Amino acid sequence: MKHLILLLIICLTFFKVPAQVRTRALPTEQKNEAKVDVEDQSMSVYPNPSNGQITISLEGFEGKKTDLRIMNVIGNVVYREVIQDPNTHYLRTLDLNKLAKGLYYVKLETSSYSEVRKVILK
Repeated sequence: MKHLILLLIICLTFFKVPAQVRTRALPTEQKNEAKVDVEDQSMSVYPNPSNGQITISLEGFEGKKTDLRIMNVIGNVVYREVIQDPNTHYLRTLDLNKLAKGLYYVKLETSSYSEVRKVILK
């Protein structure tokens, strides 16, 4: 039986069987149009670590519905705000003193952008 399998493998190596290959664009070949929009957008969260008050700074989100969430380490949303049309430079100071000390995630989402930052409350 081993000889039959070995003979079959050797025979198949002599035949040129065309492989089915799916072609797709490499990341370097993809259009850069989408990147231009994302490069102009940024989120800053400071101070980090914090004693309970954090400031969130957004730039480049004007005209976009923006979802801002703060989550604990197990993913529970402890704060959520939907910003309908933020200014060119949007600042929001939040008092998180009522939350337990530890690690939290600040997540910002629009239809074309998503970013997560870690914040430590001490």
